[in-house]
Amino acid sequence: MKTEIRLAAEMTFFADPDGTDEQFEAFLDEVMEQLNAIGREDVDLAARLPDRYAEFETTVEAADFNIAGAGFMMDLRTALHAAGCNTADWPRFAPSHQHVRELQAA
Repeated sequence: MKTEIRLAAEMTFFADPDGTDEQFEAFLDEVMEQLNAIGREDVDLAARLPDRYAEFETTVEAADFNIAGAGFMMDLRTALHAAGCNTADWPRFAPSHQHVRELQAA
């Protein structure tokens, strides 16, 4: 039986070479565009640009948290990879920490 499971994936990033807040924001915008492109259109983003922190939230219909989390992380990693591929003159942003947790219904 599938239920709606609310998830949040928290990530902090580093830039190599150093990037600006505007470049990080553009990178996150591209990640969101890539999520939309692969059909994951229900993701919300919260970010702290100076801290290079992003939290991606969504609701997944799945049998359990592990299945929901695995599917979401697969899509998120695909979008992250697509956002960083062959983008000349952009700094490379890569996760330095991540944490996925289940959110309780409001």
